[in-house]
Amino acid sequence: MTSPSTVDLDTARSHIERGLADLLAVPDTALERPWPWPDHGEADVRYGFFRILEDVEATAAAIDASRGARPRAEAIVAPVTVARWDLIGALLPLTGEELDTDPGRSEWTIRETVAHIISVQHAYAVYTGWWRDQAIRTPDALPAAAPDGLEDPTWDEATAADGTPDHIRRRLHQVVDEAAASLVDLRPEEMDIGARWSGLPVTVGFRQGRWSSHMAEHTVQVDKTLVWLGRQPSEVERLVRIVSGAWGRLEAAVWPGQAPAESTDLAVDAARRAAETAAAVRASAA
Repeated sequence: MTSPSTVDLDTARSHIERGLADLLAVPDTALERPWPWPDHGEADVRYGFFRILEDVEATAAAIDASRGARPRAEAIVAPVTVARWDLIGALLPLTGEELDTDPGRSEWTIRETVAHIISVQHAYAVYTGWWRDQAIRTPDALPAAAPDGLEDPTWDEATAADGTPDHIRRRLHQVVDEAAASLVDLRPEEMDIGARWSGLPVTVGFRQGRWSSHMAEHTVQVDKTLVWLGRQPSEVERLVRIVSGAWGRLEAAVWPGQAPAESTDLAVDAARRAAETAAAVRASAA
């Protein structure tokens, strides 16, 4: 069953993604045009981007201050949603053709890199669940590997990032959210259960903590690929990525798990304000 906070978060994401699309439509040449900042006076279009950033970050700080300590199972994977939104910010300006352009050097296309991110995110959750079920606490007793074939073929790397950029973004949201939901009930003592990663003895907690670093690692790969393709981001594209990352930090304050209703409400309101400001900024730039 979908929880109320999940529904609210979907609403917030819709606001944010609409706002990011509006911001992305602003040309660099319009950044110094006037933007009427409500209840304050005239600023410029560029500041409109930073006003969204400031509001989102202030909301994240307010939620963090009110929530206090979180369950370890939530806190350890929350950073992956920061990495998710940084990746989204990097991908938003790209066309399907750019996703599929061969960078040479025997390197992956951007679509292939994103397919790897999505497929491995699914595998992290599936195999961590398997290691959890074994409940082995002595490294010497660990099997050499988990059995093959536990993954859902829906998330096979060959097809994980097929489709339009919008479809890929939805797939990314789905795989990260489903992975978190499957393991958000980990108890503190289960974090120390033995597991393997790349053949090395680790713990379930280690594997959970790898989610964000794996996504960040391959977001760097996307950036490198864009350099190889000679694709330099515009100032607006850089600003949009900053705003997207800021939303990721706010989302991490209420995701995963069941955040207090007042915290989720703050996040949804911030997303709505961001979308409204972005629409106004776009109108001022037109």
